[in-house]
Amino acid sequence: MTTSTRQLHVSLLNITLLTVLAAVALCGTVAAGLTLIRGDAPLVAMMSRPVYLGLTILLAVELVYLAFAVHVGARQAQAGLMCRYALKLQLQSLMEMVGGAGFTLLLGVACYAVAGLAGVTDEQSMMFEFVNSERAWVIYHAIGLSMPALSMMTGAWRLHALGGTPGAVGAAANGSLFRRELTVSADADELRRTMASLLEKLVDRSAPGLNRPWYTPHPRVMLKEDGGQALHELVWTNCPMKLLVRLRELDDGRHYIVAQSVLRGGIHRVELFPLPVDALAQMQYIDTNLLAPLQTRLAIRAAERQRDALRERALETQLRILQAQIEPHFLFNTLANVRQLYRSSVDAGEDMLDHLIAYLRSAMDDLRAQDSTVVREMDLAMHYLAVMKIRMGERLSYRFILPDELLAHPFPPAMLISLVENAIKHGIAASEHGEIVLTASSADGQLRLRVLDNGAGLSSVGGTGVGLSNIRQRLEAMFGSAAWLEVGAEPGAGFTATIVIPHQGRKD
Repeated sequence: MTTSTRQLHVSLLNITLLTVLAAVALCGTVAAGLTLIRGDAPLVAMMSRPVYLGLTILLAVELVYLAFAVHVGARQAQAGLMCRYALKLQLQSLMEMVGGAGFTLLLGVACYAVAGLAGVTDEQSMMFEFVNSERAWVIYHAIGLSMPALSMMTGAWRLHALGGTPGAVGAAANGSLFRRELTVSADADELRRTMASLLEKLVDRSAPGLNRPWYTPHPRVMLKEDGGQALHELVWTNCPMKLLVRLRELDDGRHYIVAQSVLRGGIHRVELFPLPVDALAQMQYIDTNLLAPLQTRLAIRAAERQRDALRERALETQLRILQAQIEPHFLFNTLANVRQLYRSSVDAGEDMLDHLIAYLRSAMDDLRAQDSTVVREMDLAMHYLAVMKIRMGERLSYRFILPDELLAHPFPPAMLISLVENAIKHGIAASEHGEIVLTASSADGQLRLRVLDNGAGLSSVGGTGVGLSNIRQRLEAMFGSAAWLEVGAEPGAGFTATIVIPHQGRKD
């Protein structure tokens, strides 16, 4: 038997039981009513034996009603718990009928008073005579005797309506149907913003509403204070139930959200218990439109944060690898220069070694740093050029063009020095009067650091060496498409290489 067939079978069985229950209840009511009609007076009629028969039938119907409640709540709650809840539903229905009868009585009194004020004495006298007539007393007793049967019918139909949702009957019996709790681990401000955004959408008429007749589909959302904590009230017009949504903070830093379906104030205070069918509809509504989307959004943002953290760690690892490639490349070239200079002049070699030690003392920290500044990179390049000046003598000259406002601007470490090395090695190594110009400028939200030499130019403009290749990879890893390396030949002679980075810094 398929699930749909099984559900149809259960539904038909419930409807059959309810029909039998209705027939038995009507029999009891009719029997009691016939006894009242046969009596000479209300008090005499109430003492007759057929009334006892009618009351016995009503008692039997009560037992059938409790058996029906146990049947509907099978495997969801204990029999005793279901019997107590069925009696609560019956009492609730009975109070609703008493309230309706009281409203009818007040309406009759109002009509009687209006007739008196209007001077319609004949109609007023007729109303008074009818209210005190024996026929009216028969109606009163009939209504009184029908209330227990009708209250059972109302309670049974409400249990039947709950039975269509798995677990709803047991949840209504033990009270968990009227309350939802969701524990989340999230930043308090982020959680409040997300909740406020979702609650704001609940009043949107284009959003799904509460699927209950006689009530407005979309609630009014009101924010109140409850012990220093935010309390959101969701109120539907004409609905005797309202939803309270609270946000609480636990001792371990986690938060839990409580959604509770309770009776409203005002005229709804005459209700004894929250209606389970309305509570079920409200809980399904809050699950679908607040709690589930909130949990999903927080899970997505937590996954995004974890992804960003992993991406950041991967980026840092990549940059470390690239910088580790630059360190031996730079150091080997510099030490080779010192060895070559010692062969030509010991004094010049010692002088150069002193400059190199001072240079390496600051350069090693720079090579392993995550961030640097324009002035620090320019200072590093100046030390290197000073070392090379001792070696090359008059064959090398250099100058810097650096505006004061760009001195402290962030700049990736160990990139500019690679361009200077390439300018020495590929640009002016064979020149008789070589010159290197380092320039920093800013325009259109971009910082540009350019290294220009007047040599013969680079044989491979694309830059396939370790230095230029690593610069391109590091710029891509740090800034994405917002930064790049420009290389090209200058008109006439020389070569230029420019690092372009955005002013706002690294990509997220």
